[in-house]
Amino acid sequence: MKVHGMLLLAGLLVFPAVALEAADWSYREAVRYQGVGSVKEADAGWVFLEGGHELYVNYTGIKWRTLAGWKTGRRLVISYKSETGAVLLDPASGKHAFILASSKLHPIDIMWGRKFKDASTTKASVQCCVDTGKLWDRELNRIYRFLLAQSRPRPFSAKEKEQLINAQRKWIQFRDAQCAAIRTVYSKRLDSVRRVYAAEFQMEVTRQQVLRLSSFLHPRYRK
Repeated sequence: MKVHGMLLLAGLLVFPAVALEAADWSYREAVRYQGVGSVKEADAGWVFLEGGHELYVNYTGIKWRTLAGWKTGRRLVISYKSETGAVLLDPASGKHAFILASSKLHPIDIMWGRKFKDASTTKASVQCCVDTGKLWDRELNRIYRFLLAQSRPRPFSAKEKEQLINAQRKWIQFRDAQCAAIRTVYSKRLDSVRRVYAAEFQMEVTRQQVLRLSSFLHPRYRK
């Protein structure tokens, strides 16, 4: 589960221009709008949904004032595909906000749980972990780029960006070392259960880094 081009991509667009109204979503969840955080800087990214579900979003595709004008109970959809990551989509207008953090599980976790439960063989279980690891790789690139591009309350200085980039490079070394250690430990007994454990633990190394970087954007949800 290699992360290709992570540092080279830092200067590109943070979020890709993908047609969000397309029907090829990997995950969709119907939700209802309750409100937004205040316009004050510390709260402006929060969106509140029915049932106590809270999202922290980036207003690239939709403005705070638009969401603030919505009526309580408006039908929305949390959608995900690897090209865009998770978004809060308004079907009525086709507009969206990119989800950076959530009080509930990430769509990747939910999809992995469903596929892993349905996997009927060791090979299928291992492949499920490998495929999900690739999704986390893409999410890591996305969140990392957004972190570097963050401008509120101020942009990072050149020295600060260099520090973040160096930290990520060292994490890549850590990830590779951890995955090698996992393979070494579990290769001693190549039974089916341990092959699945090894694949899952390697996936988890990248997943945890995604959640860690997401918590840098807002520390309210640390998982």
